[in-house]
Amino acid sequence: EPILRHLRHPLRSADLAYRRLTAGYHTRRTASEVESLRRDTVDRCWCGGELAPFRWHESYGVCRECGCYVNRRPPAADELSRLYSMDFYWHGRVRTKGQPPIERRPGIDRADGRVDYWAGLVEKYAPGAKRILEVGVGSGVLLEELKRRGYDVLGVEPDEKTAAWTQQRTGVEVRAGLFPMPGLPQVEVFLAFDVLEHSRDPVAFLTGAAELLSPGGTAIVQTPIDREHQEPPFGASSKHVFDDVEHCYLFTDESIRRLAAAAGLEVRDLSERLWVQHEIAVLQKPST
Repeated sequence: EPILRHLRHPLRSADLAYRRLTAGYHTRRTASEVESLRRDTVDRCWCGGELAPFRWHESYGVCRECGCYVNRRPPAADELSRLYSMDFYWHGRVRTKGQPPIERRPGIDRADGRVDYWAGLVEKYAPGAKRILEVGVGSGVLLEELKRRGYDVLGVEPDEKTAAWTQQRTGVEVRAGLFPMPGLPQVEVFLAFDVLEHSRDPVAFLTGAAELLSPGGTAIVQTPIDREHQEPPFGASSKHVFDDVEHCYLFTDESIRRLAAAAGLEVRDLSERLWVQHEIAVLQKPST
């Protein structure tokens, strides 16, 4: 689906072709840094379930309890700030996947419709809300749009250099640090798009979101959720989804339900999706 969107526009089609042709160069350039990342060993799912072998990728196991796909060799927690830094990630790692660097993301993300879709989710599921926190803001294009629509917004990004660049570009406050982190204000809407799968502790991540949400507040999370039960999971996108350098957990609807309950949140909707591997979970903090 994302590829078709690009092919409908000749400039985006050319951009996509160029990025794919140069991905090999960037893979070679960043290979030594990727190899230097220290890894941990994970023997169980976040829910405590035992892991069964996964036929499609040797680095992953499948939770026997909730169906979650678990990276058995994720990057060490104290390596995450380095992994998601401006130079390593935005100017190197993303290009190995044929994706654009951070400087080009705002225009592309607006052109392919995702910014309007995300902002529309906020308006649909949190009408009347004003205070919004987004974790993993990247270029900040969504918060920039939400600010333009009248929301009071704040962003979080793990790398100081990236946070400073995004804040300067957008005029939106962006704090540096790995979420959950102290000192963040209470909000009515919590956003995380393509972030939860990178978290070493998804329970702590969503619990942190729940603690910041006001009663009745809404969390909108975009993350790979295997809803189609294809073989391999996520179909043609499987190769990109099962990225054992970055993706610690890949979810099912059942694992999202259990994860939300563990964090003190209720599931409001599990039907939304931007594209395959970009599924949406809309969660809500109880009013009382």
